[in-house]
Amino acid sequence: MTSVNGGDLLSRWMREDTMSDQGVPQRFLDLAQRARGPRALSEAGLRERFGDPAQVELEIGQVWRARWEDVSMLVLVLDVKAREVSAVPVTIDPPAEDENSMVVARSRAAFGVNTTVWTGLASCIPMRVLERVVDAWGEDLVEFTAARLRGRSGPVPAGVREGLPIRSALEPAAEVRAGLADDLEYLQHAPGLPAEEVGQPAGTLASLLGDQLDLGALCTALRLPQPQVMKLLRGKTPLSADQIDTFASATGLPAEEIARTVRPLPADLVVVAEHPRWRPVWARRAQRLGISETQARLSGGYGAFALAARQTGGGPADWEARLRQFLRDEDGAEER
Repeated sequence: MTSVNGGDLLSRWMREDTMSDQGVPQRFLDLAQRARGPRALSEAGLRERFGDPAQVELEIGQVWRARWEDVSMLVLVLDVKAREVSAVPVTIDPPAEDENSMVVARSRAAFGVNTTVWTGLASCIPMRVLERVVDAWGEDLVEFTAARLRGRSGPVPAGVREGLPIRSALEPAAEVRAGLADDLEYLQHAPGLPAEEVGQPAGTLASLLGDQLDLGALCTALRLPQPQVMKLLRGKTPLSADQIDTFASATGLPAEEIARTVRPLPADLVVVAEHPRWRPVWARRAQRLGISETQARLSGGYGAFALAARQTGGGPADWEARLRQFLRDEDGAEER
């Protein structure tokens, strides 16, 4: 399921050497040749405007490509919280709008075409689904969008007009809006890391499995005797990252749910590991290890946590440094 919007177009633009890729439809190449598209949206142009993706700061007014698995869309960030952002969907292709939206002229954005901001679909999405910043909008556009969400009227910024209403559910614009709503819901449920919560003790794996517990199957999958598996189920012995994945495969439960029964990660570590600047790291690790991005981030987070537990020293943990050290150690172990 993928939105019929600029997310797919941008995903093509943002791959290296995309502009010379013979597989890109000509209409996309023609579109990219207009306005600031070819330079501003190329990899070189994005780096020139926003710097190294691994160092980018997430800020209000930025337009990001959000993606999880095969669902992608563009979103305008209106507020930044610890693990999520308040955002509204943005589309550039095909042209579509409704009575709650606003249409931004091509001169005000980097896409080379009019851009629709679907203010009626504003919602919070997890920070971990943000993949690449592609534009940054002026303060007047952001403030006007935020005012519309609060039901306030005000002067319309230059290059902006109100959206036209959808008259029939059969109009293409209605299909675009429905697709965006579905994709937003999908992105909202992208799996995250288990984080510590004050006053919320973790349950046991045995309680999570309930009557679906098949002790014999787990002993076989883990290649462990029953007494050791029982200790794992009761939380007496912590699960390793590999054992979390084995339990997930054997039971069909999401790995993050299983990890939550072991020991949730420190909230500060989760905030760092789910920040968009770490997303390319998890994607590369997933590809190298032949696992999913969710598994790459989960085992990497627990690896850094285990590393911190083995090291001594006062003061709060520098989780950025711990994550980098864990990955360096992992790379070194693979080379050996």
